[in-house]
Amino acid sequence: MLGWDLNVLFFISLSAALCDQLVLNGALSESVVKLVSPATQQKITRHEAGHFLCSYILGCPVEGYVLSAWGALKDPRFRGRGVSAGTSFFDPNLSSQIENSKITRSSIDRYSIIVMAGIAAEAISYGGADGGAGDEQALIAFLSNLNGDPSSSVPAWNDITIRNQARWGALQSVLIIKEYKECYEALVDAMEQGGSLGDCIYAIENTGREKNKHPLRRPLGYISEKGEEEIWTTSSPDETMETEIKQESTDIDQSLETLRGYKEKLANKLIDIDEKLEDLR
Repeated sequence: MLGWDLNVLFFISLSAALCDQLVLNGALSESVVKLVSPATQQKITRHEAGHFLCSYILGCPVEGYVLSAWGALKDPRFRGRGVSAGTSFFDPNLSSQIENSKITRSSIDRYSIIVMAGIAAEAISYGGADGGAGDEQALIAFLSNLNGDPSSSVPAWNDITIRNQARWGALQSVLIIKEYKECYEALVDAMEQGGSLGDCIYAIENTGREKNKHPLRRPLGYISEKGEEEIWTTSSPDETMETEIKQESTDIDQSLETLRGYKEKLANKLIDIDEKLEDLR
């Protein structure tokens, strides 16, 4: 309509986007998206709050967080990583185990929960997650690197096991966020106001004291196998087995009592029969 050459416009747009990505880490493009869709920033905040809360609850110190590409440019911990938002945490146990090439399952589980917590937080708030592709790739890369010998025909971490681990991590994240819902909402408010790490941690701790929240002493739930089905239970597999053993023992005791009762009745009937036979004689 204006008589402009579309090829020139396409070239200018492509060049501007490329320069924005290389020089400004996509900050201009992000600003345009947030201007068109204001709800995007709130989703990002809730996503990163999920990472922050689960990391803190599981005992991994949070080093910093950013909620925009502009913030990532200013923070040396995120500059050069190509991220527009993120939460940096440190797991001292996992770090030590990586150095010694002896990574425990508990460290793998802890990392999985923290990495999947952003997706879980979005799912709780919005019923689905728009972000999180980078988190999934981080978990896939981490687990794939644990396979060790690449010549192994059946690696410990394949498509199926990685997918199951990701689902498990997301489920545990959902449980933690729901358990500490008030702390999570207070953290979101602190992050929306641009709070420092101290402000965010104070928001979690202070709300926890007010709402009488305590540190987790045990998992919030378990997935146990029952035949060919998987069931959700709040009891650990050991407790479930112990309960089943006690139940079986109780059933056996009840069965023995029933048999004793039948035996006594039968004995009494035999006595009656003997007495009647004696009378007939």
